[in-house]
Amino acid sequence: MTAHHLFIVTSAINTRFGVFNHEERLHQTLATVESIKQHIPDASILLVEMSAVALSDKQKNFLSSAVNQIIYFSSDADVQSIYKNDNWDVVKNLTEVMCFQKMLGFCNTNHLFDKFDRIHKISGRYFLNKNFNKAIYEDCSKIILAHKKKSQFSFDLTGVKYQFMSRLWSWPKSLTSEVIKTYKDGFIYMYQRISQNGYCDIEHMLYKHLPQELIHTVDKIGIEGMLGPNGIRIDD
Repeated sequence: MTAHHLFIVTSAINTRFGVFNHEERLHQTLATVESIKQHIPDASILLVEMSAVALSDKQKNFLSSAVNQIIYFSSDADVQSIYKNDNWDVVKNLTEVMCFQKMLGFCNTNHLFDKFDRIHKISGRYFLNKNFNKAIYEDCSKIILAHKKKSQFSFDLTGVKYQFMSRLWSWPKSLTSEVIKTYKDGFIYMYQRISQNGYCDIEHMLYKHLPQELIHTVDKIGIEGMLGPNGIRIDD
């Protein structure tokens, strides 16, 4: 039986950080959505907009016509508070983890995930490529990520030796509660590290808090795009 897929696109179009302007970020995000439709035409797509600067009506119209649903966090008090920080990495990572946790909790409580078998998280502005293999998601009952990578930071800074890239990964709906717990515990850990003059981003948080026995990793996860801070192209 063919699995029913949900892609959750995390987005921050009107951010004040990075090398791409708002219009470029919007069109890159629309390319993300188009790539999903090309690889899994019947997938549902939920966009989670996390920038503290609200989308314009024009931006909303472009996006709402391309996806099934949008959840907005721009007016969230916690998002507004985090956005005051001048450190782009801190803003991006804390905002995404907090919003993602809230969104998952809301959707799970309100049974919005019930009709899906597999839930994918994809970062807006990146797109699926030829290495994305739908078949591996059809039967797998585990969380699927690209292979772990060594940390580029000192252990004293993060407290974590490895990381999982977070641009694209997924889990079966049955493990949603475990993913929610990962994000709740992970946000607390990240906030504590930053408060103590350390650091932890999403990638290191996922490695530390995802249940290792529930993970299946692959060589190529099948995503590419350009990094927000510097425009360097990546291919995972």
